[in-house]
Amino acid sequence: MHRFAVLLSAAILVSACRDPNLQGPAHTLAQFNAGAYNLVDLGTLDTTHNGGGGGSQAWAANSQGQVVGFSRTGIGEPSPYGAQHAFLWEQGVMTDLGTLGGTPNEQSTARFINEGGQIVGWSVRHLSAATRAVLWDGGVVHDLGTLGGDRSMPSGLSDAGYVVGSSRIPSGASHAFLWLNGVMQDLGTLGGNASSAAAVNDAGQVAGESQTAGGDTHAFLWDGAMHDLGTLGGPSSGAAAISAQGVVTGWSTDASGQQHGFLWSNGVMQDLGLLPGYATSSGLLVNAASEVAGQVSSPTSPYTRGFFWANGVMQDLGTLGGQNTLVSDVDAQGRVIGTTTASTCLCSTRAFMWGDGMLRDLGALPGYLLAEAKGLNSRGDVVGRSIWSVGSDLWRATLWRRAAGAPGPRMVASE
Repeated sequence: MHRFAVLLSAAILVSACRDPNLQGPAHTLAQFNAGAYNLVDLGTLDTTHNGGGGGSQAWAANSQGQVVGFSRTGIGEPSPYGAQHAFLWEQGVMTDLGTLGGTPNEQSTARFINEGGQIVGWSVRHLSAATRAVLWDGGVVHDLGTLGGDRSMPSGLSDAGYVVGSSRIPSGASHAFLWLNGVMQDLGTLGGNASSAAAVNDAGQVAGESQTAGGDTHAFLWDGAMHDLGTLGGPSSGAAAISAQGVVTGWSTDASGQQHGFLWSNGVMQDLGLLPGYATSSGLLVNAASEVAGQVSSPTSPYTRGFFWANGVMQDLGTLGGQNTLVSDVDAQGRVIGTTTASTCLCSTRAFMWGDGMLRDLGALPGYLLAEAKGLNSRGDVVGRSIWSVGSDLWRATLWRRAAGAPGPRMVASE
């Protein structure tokens, strides 16, 4: 799935927390069936530290095995590991994709890659700090432009080459945009000042959220015109993802003011409900089977739990012994990946895959204690990063590459 997932970042890493359970045998590579996935260290662009300094993280991969993300370079600012640049990793080689300005201090990130090898992310000008949506195609970086303002940010890429995101307009407000073949189109609003796009499918249908004339935020579907998807009875809603069939998921307030996840299809918004003990839910990802992965939370707790919803039933993804689970991606087979905790300490982060009702620990690179899963391709390969230790600046882009014909990783009962 091509989904902007910054909100599912590594916020669950808490450097002040020390967890003795991380050293226990239940949280080591022994828990991972190495015959199912080969863990690949994708390396770093930081050659000034003998390949060991700085950090790199993978965001997404396509079915050809091309992986994109970002890496520190060892040059420029901030010190000591240098500026962050977008990379493309292919057949064992990490290539620096560069930036719009080409100076050492400029930053860039590659966030999405489609099946045609097009890459979308952003580049940040060093002096102005203005962020611009960019496309890398055939080794050339292209500025996608703006809607008349000074910055733009992408949030999705389809296999057909559609790019969506938000851009400032001359007034300073942000509007959702759809970009294709060099043209950035302003999708407008539902009558208010601002809008933002969250995701796009190969038909060019866009899901997002917009201010209404009354000042509320509503989810929208754009298919040549912007349609208000309404709410579950409350004042507000927002869309997070769209399937190939135009099915949308997101969140909405109900008549009592609670936030619930929804699934919208053919003009009907369905309430996804809640897990017992939680007060809010949000749909974040939807696949071609109209199955939803998302989050539940409670205002009285710092923890969130991932869920998988299918055919009217919401399942708790569980954890590996802790209390926190964040989802990052879902595929057509209903496999969900993300990051969970292995103990009551929020710092005990582990990459996971969930499927068939079971949560699986994907492990980390040898010598690394922690891991986060960020992207999943149609082959079942997973990408993300391994982290040396709690609070460490040393992290490495990681590919969990599925071994053909091999069994899945050892199942761990969800708690």
